[in-house]
Amino acid sequence: MTLLPLWFKGLTPELQKRAETTLGETSHAKAKALVDFRRLINEQPDIYSRLDEVFLLRFLRTKKYDVQKAFKIYRNYYYFQSKQRGKFTGYKPSDMKKVIDMNNILYVPYRVPPGSHVAIFRMGAFDVTKATAQDMISTVLMIGEMILDTEATQVCGGIIIIDAEGLTLQHYRQFVNLQFLTLILNLVQDCLPERLRAIHFIHEPFTYHAIYKLMQPLLKKKIKERLHFHGNNLSSLHKYVPKDFLPEELGGNMGPFNNKEFADYFFSQESFIERLNKYGIIEKMKNGK
Repeated sequence: MTLLPLWFKGLTPELQKRAETTLGETSHAKAKALVDFRRLINEQPDIYSRLDEVFLLRFLRTKKYDVQKAFKIYRNYYYFQSKQRGKFTGYKPSDMKKVIDMNNILYVPYRVPPGSHVAIFRMGAFDVTKATAQDMISTVLMIGEMILDTEATQVCGGIIIIDAEGLTLQHYRQFVNLQFLTLILNLVQDCLPERLRAIHFIHEPFTYHAIYKLMQPLLKKKIKERLHFHGNNLSSLHKYVPKDFLPEELGGNMGPFNNKEFADYFFSQESFIERLNKYGIIEKMKNGK
């Protein structure tokens, strides 16, 4: 079986068929939706936006070609980008070298069939003396821009694995406060055009379950159904993610956790991210907000 590379551009015939069966995507439906979507965007003079097809398909595909729902998340996306500029957005890859160099973020180089990407975050490896939780989220958002420009992710979505081994009190002080968690939850549920297939927690301490109960009323049904808590049971994780797509630290066959290849790609996208940073809500950009 030939595996699809992480940064593969376009769609294979198999993925085109999947887009048709799972999203209702046909040439006619796509063309009509793009026309209607661009019309709505052109009626919003306050947003300076990308209008290329691949970008707009992020939103249309995540909402299965419901143009109104796609437009709502499109507006939320740009309002978040502009409101959080200088906090979580507006950076470029070189600004977050300190985070990537921790070797705590890995996007697996090949996609799990039929085409989902796998992202692994080692939270215990995050050095709180060198960077902040805000830096971590800013880095992940830039990666998100890169991965959402791949049509395989637009169609098949992504799998997130959060490895909590090695968490300390200092990590909790950075990442666990209600305001921060609520903001991240709002971002994931209402502002990002990504089809999340699953979020897996491994080596999570009991406090994770307490946090989950606290946040549960704010979680949408679809997100709740896609959360999986495995504790220290790697075999449980392997039922969802094959070993060939996991590093040896998670009982996989990929060898040691190493983000060198991924880091090289991340830093090669400096000009791409700089171009994206020019877009946003016009008035907020003028005011430097």
